[in-house]
Amino acid sequence: MSRRLVIGIVLTALLAGGGGYAGFAYFMRGSPLAVTPTHTDSGGKLPSQAEFDALAKSDPVKMLSAGLTRYEREVQGGSRFTFEMQERVKGSPKHPEPPPVQVIDVCVRGDVPDPATATTAIEVVMKWRSGAKKPAGLSIAAEITGSLFSEKPAPDGFGGKVVMWQREKRFGKPVSDPMDANSTPAQGQSRYCIRDAGLYRTLLRTHEAWRSRQDAGEFKYQYLGTEIMEKADGRECHKIRRICVRTEVDAFELGGKAANDPKVVANEGFTEVIVYIDRERWLQVGSELYRTEPDGTKVTLGTYFFREVDLKPTFPTDTFTVEGLKK
Repeated sequence: MSRRLVIGIVLTALLAGGGGYAGFAYFMRGSPLAVTPTHTDSGGKLPSQAEFDALAKSDPVKMLSAGLTRYEREVQGGSRFTFEMQERVKGSPKHPEPPPVQVIDVCVRGDVPDPATATTAIEVVMKWRSGAKKPAGLSIAAEITGSLFSEKPAPDGFGGKVVMWQREKRFGKPVSDPMDANSTPAQGQSRYCIRDAGLYRTLLRTHEAWRSRQDAGEFKYQYLGTEIMEKADGRECHKIRRICVRTEVDAFELGGKAANDPKVVANEGFTEVIVYIDRERWLQVGSELYRTEPDGTKVTLGTYFFREVDLKPTFPTDTFTVEGLKK
C-alpha cells in the first residue's frame, strides 16, 4: 500500500518546484473520516452453535449480527493476525494479469466502541512480510515496510492520520509526517482504508452492506455449505455468496459514500461477493470479490484472508508507536 504513496509524495514535491508545498499539502489532504455505523448489542443470549449454523443458511444478516455481538463481548483487548490479500485498485492491474500477493502482519486495538461513550480509539499497525507494491514505471523505490494509524490525539497518537516507515532512507525522512488516511494517494493504493483493517470492522462492513440490501428488498444470496479454508489456517467455514442486483462499488471507508461515476463503477465494481465465516469463532476470515463482464468473463477484483488469528494478544508497550513500527 505504501510504496507508491511515498513516491507520489516525492514526485509531487519535485514537480511543483517553489510552490510545491501547497500542492503537496492539497494532494495529501482527505475529507474528515467517515462516521462509522454502529452495531447494537441487544443484551440477549447468543445463539447456540446449532442455531448459528442454521442462521448461516436461513438469515445470514442475523448470523453476522450474532458474530458482531460475540466479538464485542469477548474481544476487548484487540487482535493480531496475518493478512493475505490480492486486489485490483482502480482497475489495475488489468485482467487477466493477477494482482500481487501481499502478506502483512497486523495488530489492531480499540476497534470495538467503548460501551460507555460509543466511541473508538482505533490503532492499527501493518508490517509487510512480502508483496508491497512497487511504483509503476520507476526503477528506484523507497522500501516501505510498515504503516501505523491512530485515532488517539497527539502526543500518544496521530488524531486519525497515518505514518509510514521506510527501512532504507531514500527520500527525506525514514518516517513520513502524519497524513490523512483517506487522502488521494491512499485511495490509489488499496480498495479499503487502513482504519478498517481489523476483523471487527471487516465483519461490520459486511453486515452493514447486507443489512441495507435486505432492508431494500435486494438481498440475494446462496448458502454454499461449509468448506475447509487452507488460506485461513484450515478453519471450517460457512461459505455464503451474495449476488448483486446491479454492479456495486464499496466506499473506501466504512460509513463513507461509494463512488457512482460510471467509469469508476466499470473499473472497481463487483457483481458478487463470497464470504467465509469461521464456524467455531464466528469471524469473517475470508472474502472474495468478482465481476462478471457482459461477455461472461469473470474478473477477480480482490481476495482477503485472515490467518494466525490471536484474539487475546499481549502487545509490547511500543507496538503502536513509531519506534515499534521500525522493528
